[in-house]
Amino acid sequence: MNFSDSIPQSNGIVNYSPNGNLIAISKNFDVKIFDTDGLRPLQNFSFVDIVSQIVWSPDSSLLLVVISKRNLVYVRNVYDPEWTCKIDEGIAGLLSAMWTSDSRYILTVSEFKVRMTVWDLKLVHG
Repeated sequence: MNFSDSIPQSNGIVNYSPNGNLIAISKNFDVKIFDTDGLRPLQNFSFVDIVSQIVWSPDSSLLLVVISKRNLVYVRNVYDPEWTCKIDEGIAGLLSAMWTSDSRYILTVSEFKVRMTVWDLKLVHG
């Protein structure tokens, strides 16, 4: 039986992509993306604060990264590391963020559930 080297993570934030080909592992300010076939590193994304949640888009090409402490959501493209999106909920706070089924819209819910916003990535991405 063969085992891979251990990969450090924090807070148990490890998430497989829906197609099973990739795995995202968070450690403090960083999220590393690995190919599940041999755990070959593909991407390393750094953020402004400790990552509290990572969620794959249904098509497995985008990664939603929540930084609750700062009310921020980042979206990164696994196959185009230059592409990025930042959603700042500011004073309204951030309770949760989630993908829609087509992988091109994000729903954010503010603290106390007083506001839900739909973010269109098609307009941003072009």
